[in-house]
Formats: sequence, C-alpha cells, structure tokens
Amino acid sequence: MLTWHILAAAMLAGPAEVSPYAPPANPPDPVAQRDEMIALYDEICLRAFPDDSAAAAAAARHDATPLSQSEVRRFLHDDPGFGWQLRGRTGRFDVTIEQSPPYHACAVRTMTANGFADLGPYQSLATVYERGRGFQRITPLDREIRDLHVIGGGEQRVGPGNSSESLLVAITSASEAFRARGQTAIEVRFTHQYYGEADADGDGKPGS
Repeated sequence: MLTWHILAAAMLAGPAEVSPYAPPANPPDPVAQRDEMIALYDEICLRAFPDDSAAAAAAARHDATPLSQSEVRRFLHDDPGFGWQLRGRTGRFDVTIEQSPPYHACAVRTMTANGFADLGPYQSLATVYERGRGFQRITPLDREIRDLHVIGGGEQRVGPGNSSESLLVAITSASEAFRARGQTAIEVRFTHQYYGEADADGDGKPGS
C-alpha cells in the first residue's frame, strides 16, 4: 500500500513553463485563506466524500468551474479523475477527485505566498474526524524529487484486507534553484484518501 500515492503527480513533474510557483501578485491574508481552505475540505472531502455525487454538489455551492482535462492531468497525471476550480473569498482553490482503484481520494489545494504558519485549526478538524476510529500517525515525508520539495504528514487507519483511510497534508515548493529565480509560492494540499474497500465499510465516517 502506497500511502503517498496521491502525491505522485507532484513528484513526477517540476514547475511548468508558466510556473504555478510564481509568487501571487496580491496575496490574501494567510489566516483567512487557511480557514477558508479548511472549511472547504471539511465540507467537500470529509462530509460529502467518498460519495462523488455529494462531493460534486458540495463543490457546486462555491462558484465551481469544472477543471479542463489538461488541468486534471496536471494534478493527477495518468490517474483518472475530475475536479473543479473554486473561486473563494480569498482566492482560487482546486478540488480533485481521483478514481484510480484501489485508490479513491478527494483533495483541496491552493497556492500561497509562504504557506500557513499555523496548521493547528486543520489538526483540530482532523482530530475530531479521527477520534476513536483507530487512526495512527504515518511516517512523515520530506523529499526532493526533480524540481520540487515535498513535505507531508498525516494519519491513517487500516481496515480489513489491508484497506486504509488516510488524512494527509502536503506542502510543495519549487526546489532551491527555482526559488532563487523567484518561484517562491508554496502549494498546500489537504487529502482524504481511501485504499481498497475502506470507503465501503461500516466505519467509513464518524457516526456511520
């Protein structure tokens, strides 16, 4: 089981010609951006997902535009899926649903000026979701791959037949060489990932 499967796309591709890691011209307040991202993740990826139709309905409540095939491919590469661009109060958020059995994942990501200094409110949300359900902290990821630096962490519960459910956080930035050229933005990504039949069992959500 590859816990960090959902990060493979980020690991396989470096900054593009028009780099997504260029610093935002008018960056939003990072606390407001963080809080909006957490709320979107909670609504779409924790409460609605793994029901893809419910996740789509939740995204539609936030001025959602479907991602083009090329945009989906930029995020998921060869893995099948779909997604939306959400025009939030603090800027753009991208939501993707990966449908690549045995993986099924919902992710919310956004580009930031400097990341989020305090992810405590996210961890509080994750703690409430995970409470009493056997989640364990996974081995953190800190890796330079091609032109990207990826830092990740999270928690996972293992179900029958080696199935699993994971809540993951990934912080991706351009390599030092690209940052020296001005590509200093940082992508923050929250992912709710299932592997195998974990999203179909009776313990799929708190209170289920």
